[in-house]
Amino acid sequence: MFRRGRNGERSKHFRARVESCVNTILDLNNHLGEGKIRPEIIKQFLRLKESLQHVSEGSVSEQDVTRIEQATNQLLEEIRAAYGDQKPLVLYEGDRH
Repeated sequence: MFRRGRNGERSKHFRARVESCVNTILDLNNHLGEGKIRPEIIKQFLRLKESLQHVSEGSVSEQDVTRIEQATNQLLEEIRAAYGDQKPLVLYEGDRH
């Protein structure tokens, strides 16, 4: 997927950040129940998750990763707004980091 070496570490970090976003959205979708997040959005995140294994180090930039993180944060904010003052969603049990 990503080559090793000096730039490989950077790419590994970028991939981990993108995978974190994708997994957060997919986990959130499972937690909320089918249909709470538009199916088109879930399809895009599933496609992104599948394509990560084919991404080369030269095709990933800080700007790309930042846009994915911003989109993820925006979706999470919209979901928070939809839930109002209700108890925050907990996707994972155990220690928080």
